[in-house]
Amino acid sequence: MASALGSQVVAAAPIGSDGRHPRSSSLKGNNFRNSLWPGKLAWEHKTLQSRHMKVFCMSVQQASRSKVAIKPLELENAKDPPLNLYKPKGPYTASIVSVERIVGPNAPGETCHVVIDHGGNVPYWEGQSYGVIPPGENPKKPGTPNTVRLYSIASTRYGDSFDGRTASLCVRRAVYYDPVTGKEDPSKKGICSNFLCDSKPGDEIQITGMEFHLDM
Repeated sequence: MASALGSQVVAAAPIGSDGRHPRSSSLKGNNFRNSLWPGKLAWEHKTLQSRHMKVFCMSVQQASRSKVAIKPLELENAKDPPLNLYKPKGPYTASIVSVERIVGPNAPGETCHVVIDHGGNVPYWEGQSYGVIPPGENPKKPGTPNTVRLYSIASTRYGDSFDGRTASLCVRRAVYYDPVTGKEDPSKKGICSNFLCDSKPGDEIQITGMEFHLDM
């Protein structure tokens, strides 16, 4: 109701033969407006021909606003998808906006919603993937940086804030289990997934883009 612009709600309340509300009624005057219908309401009273009923009609104004006033519709105008804007040898330095666990405490494993601020400099289309270069050295090639890991982008081209400046990843933390004991082996972890799930707002992240993997 609150999200529909111009919608109307009708409430019927019994009245006495003299046209007034009973004293015990909770619909009397401002008490009804303040206790049952918080928010910005436009009231209009209409009396039916019946002696025993009065109808209240109210127009409910839209309660919520979009996160930004205008979406960057120019993102719809591109005829070709953005490809390979930043390569592994010259990645773009973005920053972490937020990391939120999106599964319950008893779920098997952990999956996080990671929001990245790219400042509008690494645009993408739905279905594309970001490459993420985790910090540190490649354990298989000491002295060289870690290799790129691809993650499908989980947001639309407008991002979480609808301003074309962010991208979201859904990342499952990779852990390994000892085949004999069945317990987690802390010495073996997914380098990039753990980096992303452990990131904090403001942390820098090296990204490349774009690969194109359409699931359509």
